[in-house]
Amino acid sequence: MKKVLFLFTLLSVSMTVSAQHETLFSRARIIGGFGGPLLEFSNIKGDHTTSMGGGGGLIIDNFFIGAYGVGSLDHLQYNINNGDDFRMDLAHGGLWMGYTPYTFKLVHPYISTKIGWGFADIRNDPFKINSDGDAIFVFTPEVGMELNLTRFFRMGASLGYRMVSDVDRLDNYTNKDFSSLTGQITFRFGWFGRNYRSSDVPSDLN
Repeated sequence: MKKVLFLFTLLSVSMTVSAQHETLFSRARIIGGFGGPLLEFSNIKGDHTTSMGGGGGLIIDNFFIGAYGVGSLDHLQYNINNGDDFRMDLAHGGLWMGYTPYTFKLVHPYISTKIGWGFADIRNDPFKINSDGDAIFVFTPEVGMELNLTRFFRMGASLGYRMVSDVDRLDNYTNKDFSSLTGQITFRFGWFGRNYRSSDVPSDLN
């Protein structure tokens, strides 16, 4: 319960900062949008795993807000009662928001947060979800750098930490087994706003 309250507090602070940005300066404006694939590297109970998915959103000045979804590429083996091996899958999706200051520079900071819901499930059939699946809540803050490859294509690399809660139906697995350091590679295709005028660039960067 404490973790849930902590996560909602962070979300409230983020929303407050965005609201202040729009109210105090009256400059917040939608300047573009994007979409694209993303890769996530992490581990589950010590086993390395890769997830792939995608996302997109609206760009509001240097902020963006949208949605994402990812799922396991490699399937971890899960043994039930010393019987046949079943495959464990992890998938989640939800709200995706971030901040990219100095976005007009070739290389610039990239900060992102994913808040999602999903499931960890055990399958003996790739097209059938086993009854041993478990619903989960996921919170993943990350920080890294982004490269402007073209006016319409950006690639980011970041490190984060995936915090997972509500794991209570999988034998021998807990929240800690799914919580992990993560590495992400993000590809964003879209319109990121017009070129900045020299007057828009902070004086210390001219």
